[in-house]
Amino acid sequence: MRQSSRITFRSTFRIKISDRERDTLIGYAGDVSECGMKLLGDSLVEPGSELKLCVRMRDRDGEMRQVEVDMICQWAQENSRTGFFEAGLAVVGEAPAYVRLVEGMRNKRKEQV
Repeated sequence: MRQSSRITFRSTFRIKISDRERDTLIGYAGDVSECGMKLLGDSLVEPGSELKLCVRMRDRDGEMRQVEVDMICQWAQENSRTGFFEAGLAVVGEAPAYVRLVEGMRNKRKEQV
């Protein structure tokens, strides 16, 4: 059972996800929650693999936000409709900066409703 609801994005390219060990872009967040995210990328992520990620986005005020988070791949598949590989990632350990980032997005969305 999912612990928190997902925030889904209309623009696929809003949140960039990089491998922080190699400093390379690996994809974009399709959705996020305080517990994880769906990664959309050009290559398949192996289920069970741990990823050291950097999450970057520009907020609604134009400020660049960046946090580091460790995640583990729960599942992966190719989406034949979009051409992206998708992976369900779960946060590993404590990730207060990532949780604050997601909570901030959630709060901004509530303000607009």
